[in-house]
Amino acid sequence: MLYYNTRHGEKILFSEHYVNLLIVKGHNSLELKRHELLTFGQQRISLQQRATEQRLIKPAQLFSSEAGTHPTKKILVTGVAGIGKTILVQKILHDFSNCREHQSFDFIIHLTFRDLNLISKPVSLQELILRKNGHLAKHLDTITENDTKLLIILDGFDEFKHYKGCDVDVFLTELDEEGEVVEVLSSLMLGELLPGASVLVTSRPMAVSHIPVGSIDRFVVITGFSTIEICDFFQRFYQDKVLASKMFDIVVANELMLTLCYIPAFCYIVCSILKENNCLSTASPRTMTDIYVQYLLALVKSHTKNRVESLKDSSGTEPEEHLQKVLLKLGRIANQKLMNQETLFYGNDDDISNCTLVSTFLDKTSVQEPGCTEDVYSFTHLTIQEFFAALYSTMEDACLSETLAFGTEYSIESLPGNLDLFTRFLSGLLSERNQALLSRHIGFRPQEDKMQSFRTRLIADTRALCENGAYILTHLHCLLEQQDVLLMQELQPQCLRINLSDVTLSTMDYNAVKHFLNEIQLTVSEMDLTGTNITTEALRELQPYFLRCEKLWLGENSLDMEAIKLVADVLEASDILKELGLGWTDIGDEELFLLTHAIKVKQTLTELW
Repeated sequence: MLYYNTRHGEKILFSEHYVNLLIVKGHNSLELKRHELLTFGQQRISLQQRATEQRLIKPAQLFSSEAGTHPTKKILVTGVAGIGKTILVQKILHDFSNCREHQSFDFIIHLTFRDLNLISKPVSLQELILRKNGHLAKHLDTITENDTKLLIILDGFDEFKHYKGCDVDVFLTELDEEGEVVEVLSSLMLGELLPGASVLVTSRPMAVSHIPVGSIDRFVVITGFSTIEICDFFQRFYQDKVLASKMFDIVVANELMLTLCYIPAFCYIVCSILKENNCLSTASPRTMTDIYVQYLLALVKSHTKNRVESLKDSSGTEPEEHLQKVLLKLGRIANQKLMNQETLFYGNDDDISNCTLVSTFLDKTSVQEPGCTEDVYSFTHLTIQEFFAALYSTMEDACLSETLAFGTEYSIESLPGNLDLFTRFLSGLLSERNQALLSRHIGFRPQEDKMQSFRTRLIADTRALCENGAYILTHLHCLLEQQDVLLMQELQPQCLRINLSDVTLSTMDYNAVKHFLNEIQLTVSEMDLTGTNITTEALRELQPYFLRCEKLWLGENSLDMEAIKLVADVLEASDILKELGLGWTDIGDEELFLLTHAIKVKQTLTELW
């Protein structure tokens, strides 16, 4: 088994590259929150510090029953983009096939929702299994006869194009009974089909509310790497202790890069950039888009070196022009599929199937169709697809509203929640510095009109959201990706109402908030951090900004004594704080005494919730 992120032509054994992931019990919420957000370092560290031995789960313990509870048969594994859900699945398959773990099962059948998206006609579970495991045709009855010894893994529920339709009325109970794909999978998850089998489903959080959760016995969250595991990953990636330590030191010195590395997929991308460039070729990356642009440039540089001929097409087009064509073709596919919530496509295009550069960014699998075998492609990671989709929107000779499939008008808040990351990439790619980089290294023509159009819309939308107190986090990320002082000077809203409520915030989110408030030096009429799972450390970082707030809402967060001391310090120091919300924060008498003492100092507070 090869490592998930193996580059074309490389042979890296999975067993030599696997780094432990932190897996914890529980689930943040089964309600669909407003957006899925990339959850980076700080929440990761906080979980690690709070996690007791009882909360930590090793992959081998996923199916072990807790004392006194019914058997653990149905498991839901969630985690944000790039956190290692597919890697965990590979770990389970690897350990089972090498007789190391999970030996309570006789068989594991592995299905991905990417593959299942290709099926458009009624099908039975038997057909689904044999579609990729034809060699089991003679044995399937034996395998399913004792279904208590069978584990079925369904990987990538959020990539299933029918994920919103799993609340079905029709259930199948027989292996050879045909129905729509969504009916087969729902019957399996609910235990109507193969009731004794164990089922493990992986998903990004944004799709979780569409899973029939009543049948789930255990919810687990993958929270990525710790600093120790990042260091371990570097050692395994470079296979050279001195070089790995040198590269790790470079990352530790760059807060953004270190924060990104808590997510394994980004850790791999950072390592790739450093390897190809033997450090960093330009000024240190300041945003997530900067990291991905450098990744693109590093791999283009690697594949064009000594490969000039492979980049000339049959019509004799010059390498640079052909490179642009290939990247835009990749981008067009990425964009079309992303807008339709699809991740797989057939490779019936010579530019896709024959270009060595393309194989760097795409994975190829063969699927047995009636009478033939088809090559099916997907981007190596969903975030790579999101990046290429944004690259196409920015660099194609068409207006943004056309590439976003939203008619004549578009706005950031009109884009669906699953396009959060795409929107950030869009903003970063339409910044002057990344336009200049892509022009200089790949020859793309700078898109002055699009830059100005996006910038004008971003300013108008952000100003309106600030003034009416609507949810603003995605726009703050877009401003962070732009890194444009002149844009911030032009923004200047009449008042600041910062609404970040009801989404678990991460280090990157706080970075976006701090960047915005550093540039816009106005009094904050209202800051709403209700239900954001804010940590004491994050409160400490935001404390200077709280001194500029007239209203501050911190309810529905678990605040300890240390956190309340920070709030009390704000009360004692602020001349303008009038309203404070601390409802449902689990505070007790001692914290209340501390607050009442602090309220007496300035006596500006008029309302305390």
